[in-house]
Amino acid sequence: MTLLGKLGAQLPGRYYLGVDVGYKEHVAVAISLQTFVRGDERWKRARCIHFPSTRAGLRKLKEYLEHFSTEPVEFLGLCEPTGGHYGATVFQYLLDQGYGMYLVGNATVKHMRDKIFAGLPKTDEMDCRVMARIGYLHEAVGEEFALRPLELVNPDDRELLALCRDSWKLTTMIVRARNQFTQLMAVVFPELKTFFTGSVSTAVPVRLIAAYPTPALLAEASEEAVREVLWGARGYQHAGRVAELQALATDSSGLLPNPDLVWRLEWLTDFLLTNFRHQAILERKVTQLVQQRPDYQWIVHVPYASPATLGVVLAVSGDVRRFSNYRKYVAFSGYFAGLEQSQTIDRTHMSRRGNRNLKRALFLIAAPAVWFDQGSNPYKALFQRKIAEGRAWYQAMPFVCAALARHIYHCLKYNEPYDAAEAFRDSSLAVASEERLLDLGADLDGKFEELETSLRQLEP
Repeated sequence: MTLLGKLGAQLPGRYYLGVDVGYKEHVAVAISLQTFVRGDERWKRARCIHFPSTRAGLRKLKEYLEHFSTEPVEFLGLCEPTGGHYGATVFQYLLDQGYGMYLVGNATVKHMRDKIFAGLPKTDEMDCRVMARIGYLHEAVGEEFALRPLELVNPDDRELLALCRDSWKLTTMIVRARNQFTQLMAVVFPELKTFFTGSVSTAVPVRLIAAYPTPALLAEASEEAVREVLWGARGYQHAGRVAELQALATDSSGLLPNPDLVWRLEWLTDFLLTNFRHQAILERKVTQLVQQRPDYQWIVHVPYASPATLGVVLAVSGDVRRFSNYRKYVAFSGYFAGLEQSQTIDRTHMSRRGNRNLKRALFLIAAPAVWFDQGSNPYKALFQRKIAEGRAWYQAMPFVCAALARHIYHCLKYNEPYDAAEAFRDSSLAVASEERLLDLGADLDGKFEELETSLRQLEP
């Protein structure tokens, strides 16, 4: 029996609050139970409040809510989970004041909005009223919606996730700049790759080109000056081969850079050298934070996983015991698990739902294990089996990511270390060349977006 059926005509003081989060301002509406029970469309015209995302705005919101009731327990509030940082202060305020706040999915709000306000352009006020309506239908009428309590992220998890995401973004920017720099060197100084055989876009060659942008300038410099540049960049072994380097520069087939190339070289070397330094500082900070977490020890040996990637896994996963089984954890990641066969996930697909950060972290670990591991491993074998069944790579990869999610879940839940030696016992784990890893790094973001675009669908 619904709440209305139990109470009959004696309706309590009950208000349904919808909050739409914005950057400069938020929008909220409170609609009483009596208004909804009346049965007309008056609730669709309920007055909303626009308030700035400042302390003054929170005071304005408080005055608005107290106009209905001074008792926070009389409110049922709904908001969407996409507010992120923009909604942190208003959510913290509402929870501190004792308002019961719940998250409702964006897809649910959109579905209800299209159903109720068909053909009308979307507005923030419309979304607020729809969220309030969902709260009423869920509690008073008995329609079931997937609501979950609003819980603010643990400050430590929030800081770790923010730093790891910054590391991801900075690494992506650096990889793209390094590829551009490599292409320029193929024009300006092709012989450089025979001297720096690993890569021409690491810190040592970049610092060298910053000091001597053309082969001619490098050939004219004194050996001592070039050696000092290489030594200062910690290229100690290369510093002992300055004569060989200058001989290559003297006989270089490189083209004299035009003004555009000169500007690009100057910009790229400055950008790379600056961000190499920031990247090193950020990596140390992330590593320090990750190593302080007791759960890190259980997944530290996951192959092809950087501290930043594992930091995202830990920060987003939190206490995995909140997931009663691995299927729920895999679903939380966005890779929905189906039947379990032969110790692997045998049926899975991707969805709009799930945590995108965790989804991306699992992909960043799985991709090199599948594409660049020189031996054999269970992830690679699973991927190849799905490809052999006729699936495209973006249809096979979710199986791999789901299997990886299951293994990580098991380690974190049962406090058992990930046994890389056992999982990869037939694999040499040979590291790919610097160039191939750079190509992969530059391509992974695009690959992930392609995978999401191709397979984005709701769970049936």
